[in-house]
Amino acid sequence: MDTDISPWAETLRTGDGSIGVLLSHGFTGSVMSIAPWAHAIAQRCDARVIAPRLAGHGTSWQDLATTQWTDWYADLEEAWHELAETCETVVVGGLSMGGALALRLAQQHPVAGVMLVNPAIASRNRLLPLTGVLRHVVASQPGVVSDIRKEGVEELGYDRLSVAAAWSMTKLWKQVRKDMSRLSAPVILFRSDVDHVVDDSSHETLLRALPSTEVVPLHHSYHVATLDNDAELIFERSAQFVEKLGAH
Repeated sequence: MDTDISPWAETLRTGDGSIGVLLSHGFTGSVMSIAPWAHAIAQRCDARVIAPRLAGHGTSWQDLATTQWTDWYADLEEAWHELAETCETVVVGGLSMGGALALRLAQQHPVAGVMLVNPAIASRNRLLPLTGVLRHVVASQPGVVSDIRKEGVEELGYDRLSVAAAWSMTKLWKQVRKDMSRLSAPVILFRSDVDHVVDDSSHETLLRALPSTEVVPLHHSYHVATLDNDAELIFERSAQFVEKLGAH
């Protein structure tokens, strides 16, 4: 049960524009990892931005263990409905696993565009396919937050990850990959040259399925690029992407 939510993990709503922008944080992370991204878009565009706290996040990894990917997706979908009620145009984006959730939403609902920062939809980690069995033996593993190159910056999230939740995440990935042909909205992909969390299989899979994806390389950041050295580049290009879609 989600109790004692950390202040930096609460759902963020900012801006009051005519364009809706929905952003999702990643697995074991929190809203704080994408809050600067959300604020930058709201300030630079005529946009209303929501970054929801995903179920099981911002409390304890034990809470996360009681949730599944469908719970995380439901939080994103609820925010989409909120934006769609007042905004003719809705753009969705996500960091890491949040990218998989954003893609899933775009497969299920009309969105104007998709923004992805180091999205996770696949992995070469040979242990991940075994998490369905391992979850009955091992409850948690060391966390994966705060892969940041910039000195003095820390991502607030869990120092442990739930093996059961990780298993559920792989089922999300499988569904996203299966339905990639259902996605017709334009996609912009921000990809770090060096990423210690998400390997190349994710963006290779994405680009094979969606070859028209616009790719913006990030040369000076690791996985959590929204808090890293290339954050300003992400903010600027995201604002341009949103404004272009809003104009159309």
